[in-house]
Amino acid sequence: MQVPYRLKKAFLNLLLTISSIYFYTVRFTFWFINHFFRERVYVTPPTDRLLLISATQAVRMISKKEISSTALVESYIHRIEQVNNTINAVVVKCFDSARQEANEVDTFMALADEEDIQKKLQEKPLYGVPFTMKDALEVENEIITCGIFNRKNEKCDRTAEAIKRLKAAGGILLAVTNVPEVCMWVESVNTIYGRSKNPYDARRMTGGSSGGEGALLGAAGSVVGVGSDIGGSIRMPAFFNGVFGLKPTPGVIPLIGHVPEPTGYKTHMLRIGPMCRFAEDLPLMLRIMAGENARSLNLHEPVEGRKLRVFYMEGITGSPIIQPLEDEMRYALKRAVNFLERKYDIVAQRIELPSAKHVMEYFTLSMHEDTTDPAFNKLMLCTKGTKGEVNCFTELFKYMTGKSQHTLSGIIAGIIDSRDPPFSVSHTKDLLYKRDRLKRQVKELLGNDGILLFPSWPCTAMFHNEPILAPFNFCYTALWNVLSVPVVQCPLGLDSRGLPLGVQVIGNQYTDRNLIAIAQVLEEGFNGWTPAGPL
Repeated sequence: MQVPYRLKKAFLNLLLTISSIYFYTVRFTFWFINHFFRERVYVTPPTDRLLLISATQAVRMISKKEISSTALVESYIHRIEQVNNTINAVVVKCFDSARQEANEVDTFMALADEEDIQKKLQEKPLYGVPFTMKDALEVENEIITCGIFNRKNEKCDRTAEAIKRLKAAGGILLAVTNVPEVCMWVESVNTIYGRSKNPYDARRMTGGSSGGEGALLGAAGSVVGVGSDIGGSIRMPAFFNGVFGLKPTPGVIPLIGHVPEPTGYKTHMLRIGPMCRFAEDLPLMLRIMAGENARSLNLHEPVEGRKLRVFYMEGITGSPIIQPLEDEMRYALKRAVNFLERKYDIVAQRIELPSAKHVMEYFTLSMHEDTTDPAFNKLMLCTKGTKGEVNCFTELFKYMTGKSQHTLSGIIAGIIDSRDPPFSVSHTKDLLYKRDRLKRQVKELLGNDGILLFPSWPCTAMFHNEPILAPFNFCYTALWNVLSVPVVQCPLGLDSRGLPLGVQVIGNQYTDRNLIAIAQVLEEGFNGWTPAGPL
């Protein structure tokens, strides 16, 4: 017997109402506990003028001998020492090598004439500028753990291609930043280095998996950084910490040297990309890391904003497992849309993608599609010469007694994940059809001149551990990994609690320059990165 449509609709509405009450209760409970029993701690704004210039400006000032590379590096070292006790973002300090490289830059600059300097800048467009990176990209002779306890003493024997290119471009690696276990959670916490904290409110999450990177940038402890993103791991931390983060077009920046390296459909989802406080640094970092592939992006071509078609969505609706969009996030989205409408004298079009409510199923399917990766409980032991797997049920008991080497989120992921197909053959076929149809729909909608504004998350940064009770909010970012399109997260000021607001801007593959142009425009309209301060 077929269930009547109106009965189905009534049941779904009831489910959504119960879901809304649940999420409201979770949010209120964590707010009540933290508001009345824990004091807000935030990172004070920087006063050193060298911490308030972009990497692009820094390169220009070094080339004109207005500042030295050593002074810039020392300013960031001092800032890291100043803020890291609060945010716990930096896990590997490369200060000695950074000082040495900065001294070499200054020695060259002292002896070089204008012609030599210009030639050097053509070869090394990041010459003398420090950068940081997440703890998931290999660096020769450095310990890169990916948050995995068994890797805590293991040094790498190679350097990730993206990092090689930054160093070859004159960039100076200053520090490595914290990540969650196996880089697979929305909070950056592991049993090696502990938990990273939000510079705007240390009671709150930094995001994951590039959470340490986001926190350090938001605290002005770095000017540019490198993250990676398979479900939002660049954009969530960029959002929660008030900075820019770009997930570029697939295949543009090589994934060689990422820990762990993806296989199957994951290679279409995982991206390495730039994170920065100033939008003008996005094309600089993208060009360097993309290398020859940057030509396909036409980054030097101007973007005519008036000719762009602008669409927007008010989040994912109709899914009881995802928190409803909060009012301040909705208002931030509408302010961004209204700003673009006024600036370019255009009319933005609101759209709905009804099948987006199945994003969690699409994501689960895509993570398993054609992959040869080991199961999550094997990745939890990922190190050279180590075989076997973690018994996550045993680890759950050990965790409750305080004796596990793994995090609760990692243990739960290990219990849930397996290499067995997540769905039946018929359901898999149906989901693949729906996912690929949605990909075509978005591709045809946006073309080469369309952008889509979408909330960065249902809410601003949650309190620590709160995401365990709202684990599917990452679907707001994961949707665009599933669809394999480039996305940039842009800061839009602070909310009433002093937390960063933001919006995602989505485009078709190879239209990254449109996204960067809009990021720069939104920075003009909303002042971009805003340091934390008193309420």
